[in-house]
Amino acid sequence: MQKKYKITINGREYEVVVEELEGLVGANYSQNFAPLSQVSPAQVPMQQAVPAPMPAPQAPAQSKPAPAPKPSPAPSAGGTVVSAPMPGKILKVLVQPGAQVKNGQNIMVLEAMKMENEILAPSDGVVREVKVKEGDNVNTGDTLAVIG
Repeated sequence: MQKKYKITINGREYEVVVEELEGLVGANYSQNFAPLSQVSPAQVPMQQAVPAPMPAPQAPAQSKPAPAPKPSPAPSAGGTVVSAPMPGKILKVLVQPGAQVKNGQNIMVLEAMKMENEILAPSDGVVREVKVKEGDNVNTGDTLAVIG
């Protein structure tokens, strides 16, 4: 079954004949379009293609240098440093200087990305120093405590 349509493109009318093909849904086929009034190519004004304007080149974005990490105070000689494994906020400090701790004992709770992470003692010993307090923000590698 064929259907005829009139289509206007850029002010010009075209007559289009569309044939419905049964059983060929999605099949590739082409249809020729003919203008309503036959015009010879000599009568059609030719327009020269103009390339689209290109955006001006931009200088690469200047990235600011990363701020230097805060120097951590040097721990006492012979102590085991407990460092922050990730950036976050200290929620709880569970030990004080002088407390006896065992390897694997929970000594602090660090919140990072809405998760509470237990900071465990890396060895048996006595807590020599606690470098942070509840509510402090820490970065990866910051010294949290020293166990001797």
